[in-house]
Amino acid sequence: MNIAIALSFLALQGDDEFQKVLELEAKVRACCEKVRPAYVFFGNGSGVCISADGWVLTNFHVSGDKNGQAVRMTGGARFTADVVGYDPHGDIALCRIKNAKDLPFLELGDSDLVRVGQHVIAMGNPFLLGNGSWEPTMTFGIVSALHRYMDNPGYFDAIQTDAQINPGNSGGPLITLDGKVVGINGRIDIKRFMNRVNTGIGYAIPSRQIQRYMRKFKEGGEVKEGYIDGIRIGECGDARYEKVGEYGDGVFVAGITPDTPGAKAGFANGDIIFEIEGYRIHNANRFHGVVSNWPQGETVKVRVRRGVAEVDLSAFLGNPAKVKPKELGASPLDLGFSPSADFDDLGVEIEKVEKGGAAEKAGLKVGDVIKKLDGRRVKNWDEFRDTVKSRKTGDTLKLTVLRDGEETEIPIKIPARKSDE
Repeated sequence: MNIAIALSFLALQGDDEFQKVLELEAKVRACCEKVRPAYVFFGNGSGVCISADGWVLTNFHVSGDKNGQAVRMTGGARFTADVVGYDPHGDIALCRIKNAKDLPFLELGDSDLVRVGQHVIAMGNPFLLGNGSWEPTMTFGIVSALHRYMDNPGYFDAIQTDAQINPGNSGGPLITLDGKVVGINGRIDIKRFMNRVNTGIGYAIPSRQIQRYMRKFKEGGEVKEGYIDGIRIGECGDARYEKVGEYGDGVFVAGITPDTPGAKAGFANGDIIFEIEGYRIHNANRFHGVVSNWPQGETVKVRVRRGVAEVDLSAFLGNPAKVKPKELGASPLDLGFSPSADFDDLGVEIEKVEKGGAAEKAGLKVGDVIKKLDGRRVKNWDEFRDTVKSRKTGDTLKLTVLRDGEETEIPIKIPARKSDE
């Protein structure tokens, strides 16, 4: 029921209820006016400015790692933005607007305080309808669920909302009615009726996760989500672990690899992990979701049950030998195209082709779906990106592309990165 219908209905129900709806409408309108100046238009998506000196958040699948991107803010003011830090799997990028000063911005709120049923606003540019007028679109809804877990892309702790999110909204903010950003909108579920349209299910990456990554983002380069290296887990209550299922929830340490961060943290076979940094762990998805709220290189506090005792441990996230401040290498966006926001493990769909880029020169088109790279099937953006990163400037890639129901082979040459020129 939208607000207009509600107004008509409640006008018949009594002054008190009618007044409540009017108050809600006024609150929503005030919030929209407050937040709209901080919106940032990217080429095929959205972003939001979070500081007066030009730090901007968006999705990685919107910005990639490409510097010198033309962006606009509400009203049409044009700027140039560089990508500073990014998490490709987690689909977040932190950008910096050049020569920024006194820009309108929104504060990051606390997504841990968000509750199911709470009103939220999504701000974005669905189907790029705001291009030209440079006015973002506002949609209104509720938080439908919390802690949604998806492994591809890595939306491990997502906020689910029914606020309308469509292609072009990616990278825009999810906002509480006090004007705080509690998430970055990214993924929608799913293709229906052969079209990419909202079906009442959208996902936002929570602000608390982003805040924990912020320091490493500002250091620059690729940042990867955390994991506890060297332990194997099972779910309590699983028939395979009947002897440790008495506590009802948590995850069970089923194996430990020697000389790994997990072993050095002091985990023991049979430990039941029930809390990480104060977050309750109910099952394997929640375990991975909580751990991924921190980037590799951080250390988290873990509470385990060991027999009748509770033991506090500190676990390093990731493999110390592989944690680096910056990782360089060829990027798919050096090829001059951007991927679709749909992640369905059926290939990489091209959403935008840059004019004059390698993709356009090779003959790639919007709507093409890359099925194979050098004869090897690629299911999704992550697989494609990781394969391209292993190649070097000047290499020629052979892409198998699905177009109009038929597969065709298209060679494309990796151009020099701007940093290499």
